Amino acid sequence: MGLGMRGYRDRDFIETFEGLVFCVIGNIHPRGRVLSYLKYVANLESGVRVKWSRNGVVYGRILPFYSAVGVKSVLEYLKRNHLDYVVFDEYRGVELIEVPENRISIHYKPEERLSQMVKEPGDPLERLAVELVSRISNESGVSLENFGVTGSILLRIHNLRYSDIDLVVYGVENSYRVRDALKRLYSRENSGFSLPSGETLESWAAEISRIHPLTVEEAKILYSKYKWNRALYKGRQFSIHPVKLENEVDEVWEQKRFRYRGLATIRAKVVDSRDSIFMPATYLVEDVKVLEGVEEAKKISRIVSYEGLYIDIAREGDEIVAMGKVEEVQDIKRNETFYQLTIGTFEAGGKDFIKPLSWVKSG
Repeated sequence: MGLGMRGYRDRDFIETFEGLVFCVIGNIHPRGRVLSYLKYVANLESGVRVKWSRNGVVYGRILPFYSAVGVKSVLEYLKRNHLDYVVFDEYRGVELIEVPENRISIHYKPEERLSQMVKEPGDPLERLAVELVSRISNESGVSLENFGVTGSILLRIHNLRYSDIDLVVYGVENSYRVRDALKRLYSRENSGFSLPSGETLESWAAEISRIHPLTVEEAKILYSKYKWNRALYKGRQFSIHPVKLENEVDEVWEQKRFRYRGLATIRAKVVDSRDSIFMPATYLVEDVKVLEGVEEAKKISRIVSYEGLYIDIAREGDEIVAMGKVEEVQDIKRNETFYQLTIGTFEAGGKDFIKPLSWVKSG
């Protein structure tokens, strides 16, 4: 079973001829370009924290933290130093980081790297990563070829002491099987798999509440009850990210035009959350009530999050409160117009969120 024709997928990495290393966002990209964010720069000048190296080349991490505000600071760096990677995208109506395909020197594919590691792990962290994936594969029944390794291990610049293990699983059905398997493993004593608790939970929650509009208590609930895809294996932090295959994506970048209508906070009921475990996470909603912001928000029929924190945070029938950017979306292919609330945008300035209504009521 092959994975089919291979495009640029969510969580792939690409490196340009100048030594700029970008992480790919989502599976849908503008023609001839790749939507991504800059994460590492080879031989970066001092002043940016440096922990990663490969074959004597030092890579500085330039993304300060994972959020739209963090990506905004990277966008400003690119505008000062590599302006041709920043474009005003006419379809999205906003400045984005889009790497021209003809500037890409290396396309790092998570499944290829994992396959190499399975045959010949290069160090103790790679061995642990292979052991981790094998355990998840056995429990879920999803074959190893449907997994990959991303992040610093994919790039071979990982640090044995503190690098996380970042994984991907390919395919819709496989992703749900892995989610269910991980939940079983967390509940099993002595499995080696555990959700954060105690000091680790306090630390993760404090870190998230500094960057995002969640209280420490809300962040603790998020990590201990909702975020099955970030946890610990034998004490080492790992994450796993569901990614669709090419035959599971039926949209092209140029089929939709987005118009910014303002910011809003809404309350809504989720009616479909099947695509909420992918990037971007999508929730179809109804019974929308505008709590604050532009009046057009009452027409919203979906909430779309580019902020990975809010994947799989609500199921069908759940009520949620969300704050974000209201967009009027013209779908040219389907000849329809709808409104969506988008989370993880520059316009919201880090104030956007999705929260189950139960958090708000108990807060």
